[in-house]
Amino acid sequence: MGRGSPSSLELRRAFRVEESRSQRRSDGTISLKGRRFEVPSRFRHLKRIHVCYASWDLRTVDLVDPHTGAVVCPLYPQDKTANAEGIRRTLQDPGFPETLTPESTEGGSGMAPLLEELMEEYSATGLPPAYIPKSAPDDDQTSNSNDDDTEGLA
Repeated sequence: MGRGSPSSLELRRAFRVEESRSQRRSDGTISLKGRRFEVPSRFRHLKRIHVCYASWDLRTVDLVDPHTGAVVCPLYPQDKTANAEGIRRTLQDPGFPETLTPESTEGGSGMAPLLEELMEEYSATGLPPAYIPKSAPDDDQTSNSNDDDTEGLA
């Protein structure tokens, strides 16, 4: 009994090269073999990306995770006719979801929501807040002077 043969997709992916490319900050593209490929906007914060492609067939170019080699998403050639129309959508900051924008917190007390919730809990129970205040600079100097006195005695 023989071993099963790999599928044609597995064979095509087996003979691909993996390279690191720097992303153009102006338009979010990379260049491979003289052709530009668009990187999805959710990856625009990456300066260097790793791509996997077959040099003889640029129809399947994939963005890959450099640590595991797993395919993250496919990359497509830049569509210059669509880009020539000039209609651009606004980009949102990937680090901050829309719910945490400063405009949405203006009505609050100015305190972080979790801290505000904890302070309400402490005020309801009557217990003091559970934190250790920093020592004053005078306290540090007095403790150091006591240490110096004990060293002189030893």
